[in-house]
Amino acid sequence: MRESGCGRARAWAPYFYRFRSASGASETGRTLTAPREGAERLSIAVFSCANYGWGYFHAYGHAAAREDIDLIIHTGDYIYELPRNVYPSASETAPGRIIDPVTETVTLHDYYQRYAVYHTDPRLLALRRLKPMSTVWDDHELANNTWREGAQNHQPATEGDFHLRMAAAAKAYFDWMPIRRPDPQSLRIYRSLDWGDLARIVLIDTRLIGRDRELDLRPIIRDIAQGGDDARAAAAAFRAQSLDDPNRSMLGPAQEAWFAGELAGSKQRGQPWQIVAQQLVVADQRAENITRFLPPETGAGGRAWFDNGERLTALGLPWNPDAWAGYPPARTRFLQACAENANNAVILGGDTHNCWLNNLAAPGANRLAAIEFAGGSVGSPGMERSLRNAAAGEREAAMQAANPQLAFCDVTNRGYGVLSFTRAACEAEWLAFPDITAPHAPAPHITRIASAPSANAGPGGWTL
Repeated sequence: MRESGCGRARAWAPYFYRFRSASGASETGRTLTAPREGAERLSIAVFSCANYGWGYFHAYGHAAAREDIDLIIHTGDYIYELPRNVYPSASETAPGRIIDPVTETVTLHDYYQRYAVYHTDPRLLALRRLKPMSTVWDDHELANNTWREGAQNHQPATEGDFHLRMAAAAKAYFDWMPIRRPDPQSLRIYRSLDWGDLARIVLIDTRLIGRDRELDLRPIIRDIAQGGDDARAAAAAFRAQSLDDPNRSMLGPAQEAWFAGELAGSKQRGQPWQIVAQQLVVADQRAENITRFLPPETGAGGRAWFDNGERLTALGLPWNPDAWAGYPPARTRFLQACAENANNAVILGGDTHNCWLNNLAAPGANRLAAIEFAGGSVGSPGMERSLRNAAAGEREAAMQAANPQLAFCDVTNRGYGVLSFTRAACEAEWLAFPDITAPHAPAPHITRIASAPSANAGPGGWTL
């Protein structure tokens, strides 16, 4: 599939290809070009967070075997840059799932090695051989919790210049991924592609090019630890002085303007769907009464993290400042762009390792700006890793009770999403695999949920 038009290739047609090298011919691959006009359907598989060490990529293999999927969208964390035996630990690593290099990926050679290991996985190879793919990066293709001038997982004293590392990570990414580089002279990855007159897919970068540094919650956590009126006053001051700063950005001014223009152009063309592929959860996520799911043996650090999440939630503060909730004015601008410039916006995401389907209200209006499918992970564990003292469905019920915009969630299983678009509906599937540590995949559990478009008032909410 070509992201900048079909060139001399026929539109809406399959193509077969292979490569020749000194070692011989490759296996035959299959791809698909996009329609120029008149498209009546589009089916997208959505993936994120494929940590090689945690288990087998059952989600990739299952999607590769499906005939009804037109396009793969990967919203990031295609690889993880971390050293061996850190995440997962040696005892948690699935049999045979050993990564190289042993160290964290810092140099171009390091990143190349890590991609090479991932591409020994037969399920990933099958997916890439059989399906066209369009991708954006999250942080782990770069360095954990990246922002435009640094990263939590980059230490200049021992790992060198941050921008040189990002240049190496970006080169490795574009060298290994089956997409064009939008601008060889910069780290720009945001771009768009059209699926005829049915949909525009807008891929944006919330992680690197325009993102301000994530807020440090440790001072406010200390201030609110005692509770009472002092805690409420501290929370209000933090929100006024830091959290609600209108100058803090997730996309940067240039990308914000480009994004609004892409939505408006799609709306003007008459495309009913605007599909936004990005990295992070957009909706607020409240954490209420979830520490009861921690087992007695939970360490002090793990318990404190969830305790603090409940305290922050009670005071109206985000417990995950890495997500859009940590950038409220930027999120308001983002949702306003969706409400004002799109017909029916559908936002794809990842990053949290759990599956969330949210209805996103338009700022200041009695309608939705967008619906959100923040898909779960291919390989990385979710809430079930820590909140183990729960019966089936209890974690999900607790999160839905605390978050009225949340139509569905799965915080227990790994998997992938499939969204099928027609002019009459967006029909979504969440395919959940309960065990990825076994080499052979069981049949996934499938949840189906749908939304209907409107002519001028945004999408209808998700309905099971």
